Amino acid sequence: MLGCFYVDPINQRPSLAIAQPSSDPVYRGDHLALTANANDPEGQFVSFQWRAYACVPPAEPADCDVDPLATSVTASFAFDVPVRRADGTPTEAVRIVLEGKDELGAASKPAPVLKLAVLNRPPDLATRKTSRYAYVVGTPIDVFAEVGDLDDGRDNVTVSWVVFAPSQVGHQLVDLVVPDNGDPLHHTYGKRFTPLGTGDWQIEITAADPLGNTTVGTVTIPVTDDKPPCLAQLAPIVPPPGAALPITEPTLFSAPVVVDDLDVYPPVADDPVLGTTRFSWSIQGPSGGTHVVIPGATTNSLVVDPTAYLPGDQVEVRVEVFDRQNAALPCPDADATCTITTPTSCLQRQTWHVVIR
Repeated sequence: MLGCFYVDPINQRPSLAIAQPSSDPVYRGDHLALTANANDPEGQFVSFQWRAYACVPPAEPADCDVDPLATSVTASFAFDVPVRRADGTPTEAVRIVLEGKDELGAASKPAPVLKLAVLNRPPDLATRKTSRYAYVVGTPIDVFAEVGDLDDGRDNVTVSWVVFAPSQVGHQLVDLVVPDNGDPLHHTYGKRFTPLGTGDWQIEITAADPLGNTTVGTVTIPVTDDKPPCLAQLAPIVPPPGAALPITEPTLFSAPVVVDDLDVYPPVADDPVLGTTRFSWSIQGPSGGTHVVIPGATTNSLVVDPTAYLPGDQVEVRVEVFDRQNAALPCPDADATCTITTPTSCLQRQTWHVVIR
């Protein structure tokens, strides 16, 4: 007697693949999105099981955390790459495992595995410099470094400073206390730099994270000598060449404003570096000759009384200004104006031609 058997066809395993939409490098803290591509020969529904682990290279199972950092059962899988592994060490790789089964329980074999290197971002570094004293030799210059690190946090960055001098001269470099600006991503460090020579100084600032990744910035500081003071305002207005200023009553001659790197007028209160312009007033009498310095006339103004002269007399009233360098003026006494250096618009001497009425 013959019999027959009905045998179901063999259920074939589905095939799986992990699709990574971007080939960009992966950094600690990045958001990573992946997709599962499934193909089942019988067209059955495939269920998924994702697992992602934080690792160090080469991201084999023994190199990874025991527990997954993220799981999913949908076709898409998204997670944030952790900055650190479970033991506190930096994440340097991730291992993603995708498993799948069809409706009859046939599992994809082997399960696809994606191993990705995780890179370490270098620290952020922004530098700036500021000087209240025009970058004059021997005066303090404040240099700032604003640092941060998206991987390790702003307070885990170390900052080092190296000064390169333009010549064999010294300098001072001391810490500044910089108030926290409330930025949770960046911290600002400061140094007070005092150069003892002129030229282009350079300060190299290096920010390093815990993995030794560095960012280097260079601040160039052009340091100059103290320039001569400049007469910026005068009263009364100086007559044009060949003309004279008539006065009939006591008249105040003054230099209300003098511009200088360090010795200014009006003076600046409560500044340990800035000083005050020194003034010298002189008068050439109606008989001519040289200008005679008036003893004690060292402020920014001088009163000239016409009653000390005869009507029709012509005199010259002169002011000269000096800073702490006290440089001698290079011009002969006969010159109504004088300047030590260019530009010629920066005068250290001004003379009023005055006629008595």
